[in-house]
Amino acid sequence: MVSDLSLTNGVSQPPFVNNSQDDVDAVNRVSQELEETSAEPVSNPASVINTECVADNAGLQKYTADANGDEHPLEDNRPLSSTESLRQISQQLNGLLSESATYINGDSDPPAVSEKELETRNQELAAALDSSGLTNAQLSSKLETLTKQSQELSDQLQKERKEFEQKFTKEQGAMREQLQVHIQTIGILVSEKSELQTALSYTQQAARHKTAEAEDLSSRLQASKQRVSELERTLSSVSTQQKQFEKHNRELEKERDSLRLEVLRFSKVSEESRQQSSELSEQLKLRVNENNGLKQEVDELRKQLEMADSMLQQFSSQSGPPSGHQQVQLLLEEKHQLEAHAAQLMESVAQLQVERDQYAGQIQEEGRVWKDKTEQLLKEQEPQAVSQASGPSESELALQETISRLQEERDALSLQYQAQVRDNEQLSRLVQEQEVRLEELERQAERAAEEAQDRLQILEDVQSDKATISRALAQNRDLKDQLAELQNGFVKLTNENMELTSALQSEQHIKKEIARKIGQLQEDLHGAKEQVCLASVQEQRDQCLVHLQQYTAGYQQLVAEREHLHHQVLQQAQLMDRLQHDEVQGKVQLEQSHVQLQEAQVNTEHISQPAVKHTGAVQNIEHFLQLRSLTLFSDIKVTPQTGSDGVPVEVHEALRGAMEKLQERFTALMQEKVDLRERVEELEHRCIQLSGETDTIGEYIALYQNQRAIMKQRHYEKEQYIITLAKDKEEMKAKLAELQDLVMRLVGERNEWYSRYMSAVGNPDLLAAEDVSTASQSSTDPHTERPGSAPDGPSLRPTEDGTARQIMQLLQEIQNPQARPAPFLGENPCIPFFYRPDEQDEVKILVV
Repeated sequence: MVSDLSLTNGVSQPPFVNNSQDDVDAVNRVSQELEETSAEPVSNPASVINTECVADNAGLQKYTADANGDEHPLEDNRPLSSTESLRQISQQLNGLLSESATYINGDSDPPAVSEKELETRNQELAAALDSSGLTNAQLSSKLETLTKQSQELSDQLQKERKEFEQKFTKEQGAMREQLQVHIQTIGILVSEKSELQTALSYTQQAARHKTAEAEDLSSRLQASKQRVSELERTLSSVSTQQKQFEKHNRELEKERDSLRLEVLRFSKVSEESRQQSSELSEQLKLRVNENNGLKQEVDELRKQLEMADSMLQQFSSQSGPPSGHQQVQLLLEEKHQLEAHAAQLMESVAQLQVERDQYAGQIQEEGRVWKDKTEQLLKEQEPQAVSQASGPSESELALQETISRLQEERDALSLQYQAQVRDNEQLSRLVQEQEVRLEELERQAERAAEEAQDRLQILEDVQSDKATISRALAQNRDLKDQLAELQNGFVKLTNENMELTSALQSEQHIKKEIARKIGQLQEDLHGAKEQVCLASVQEQRDQCLVHLQQYTAGYQQLVAEREHLHHQVLQQAQLMDRLQHDEVQGKVQLEQSHVQLQEAQVNTEHISQPAVKHTGAVQNIEHFLQLRSLTLFSDIKVTPQTGSDGVPVEVHEALRGAMEKLQERFTALMQEKVDLRERVEELEHRCIQLSGETDTIGEYIALYQNQRAIMKQRHYEKEQYIITLAKDKEEMKAKLAELQDLVMRLVGERNEWYSRYMSAVGNPDLLAAEDVSTASQSSTDPHTERPGSAPDGPSLRPTEDGTARQIMQLLQEIQNPQARPAPFLGENPCIPFFYRPDEQDEVKILVV
């Protein structure tokens, strides 16, 4: 639309000339050009219309310029658009009609057409172009300011990070100083502990010597006591042997009487055991019958399972969700019945097993009792057999027979017990097989139920998919609305940023003006000092001071406004960050907008097709109108030559009515064409604008995503660094607490050692014995030194000290996590010291 309007600028409407012969020649020339153009193949109807109309206008302008003999050069030789050419043709037709009416009525020439509308259109288009250039410049400046702001924010973040690192290094240095102080105190405590350990070692050596002497004396005393006790034992043993011989004779007589009584009792017990064995045999027969009944029931259950399998196969062969559900229910009922029956069988089997175990226990107990009794009898009969060389008595033979018979019965009962165990094992196997079968039936029923649930789930999934599709459509609408809101917000932000930049520029300009005025005032003051006397100078100085105060107040006000504007700029930056977040979320919306653009392009193509059809119809109408105008021109120009009376009024009015109807129809079609063209161009413009905006927004989103990813990475690194520092701090606190506990333990041990040492020093006899022991040891042991010499520290210190070792290890861990030794203690953490006895044979420890 813009291109068509720009093409119409600067074209003047040529006036018609009254010469009829020249008009006829011009019309003939135009008709020849139209015939030539119509004979050529038409590729674009709009371009054909433009060329034809331009040719007509050019021919008419040339003809009028030659006919009038006036010099009217064209202001612009650009071609006219199709709509403008059609409008000019309609105006020419109106002029011809009015001219013909004036010819008939005897009026003068028609007035010329003005060109102001075309010039105003050209000026408006130029103003629009300038405004678009200004907006592009403003947007570029705004982009530069935003990049500067982002750079400033990154610099500020780097500064804050450096400040935090410096602060952390200071805190770490303070903690290290505290650690050094603790390490020094621990070293002092370790040295005191080593001294106390050496003193304790000497006291322990003296105590060991005294305990050794006491042990020797006690061992001699125990040896003498043992000798006396051995002599007493031998004496008592001789007397006891005599008494035992007498008691043994008495006991043998009593045992003979008791054995006779036991033989009678065993005969009674054997009869009772026979009766019990008969009862047990009857119970075993009953249990065998019950086992046979259970076997039959198991066979029946197998048959029922086979029937259920066949029914399941039949049900699986059939199709249909309702019948399948009924089959599942039937199978579940049969399953519950079978489970109940199996539970009953298991209970009966458990009862049989319990009774079997009870009977087996009774049989084992009786066998054990009989076995014990036989062993006792055998043991009792052995001395009698030794004493009596003659053959066994009748009672003994009867006992042996009863014993053999009882053993045979026991063997028979054990065989029956084993047969019962085998039967029970077979029943347990059958029960297990039945359970396996029931599990298979359960699995099949579960599969059928799962299939029914799968069908229901598929239906639910279909319904949920429909619901999700509806929700997705609603979300797409919401996203479109949000995209529109984001675009409006972006436009508002751009406008606000432009206003802020303009306010800043105005503020800078005001500052420059104030500085210039201050310089002028200073120059005026300097000149006034040279020209005016002191009084006038004082007055002017006061005035200048008042002016300067006013200017400073204005400057302060401007500074406050600048700070306010800076605060607003920060708020705008926050809003931009928020918009960045919203734009990241709107990435999906942009993709949807791309899809909408494609749909809009398709719609524009569909709309352009009827527009092309309308242009073809309009072209046909234009051809018809041109031909009609040519015929009218020829009729109008021929009438003065053929007849002197002119055209009748009725014919002229009929022609006028037909022309008016034709003109109305033509204007309506032209208006429709213009509307369609404007709509197509508007859609194309929107498509181009949307594509450009999506490209720019995509670039902004990519840039903001990169910046945000960098910021996130830096923030993540900072957080990780802070977390590691916090962990190190917590570990340091834990180690310090452990160190404090160990130090307190060391202090307690030191106090104990000191009390022991003081008690040892207060006992001179113990110290004298210690001197004697040390002298004897020095004579025997070459590694031990004399009292007057300085002994070696490591040889006299205790070999192991758990607390000191833990403290030193903890100190090494605190100073260096890689377990390096403490630098201030060297290779040996203990401090050596020397001792020597004084005149009163007291040991005094000299700490080096």
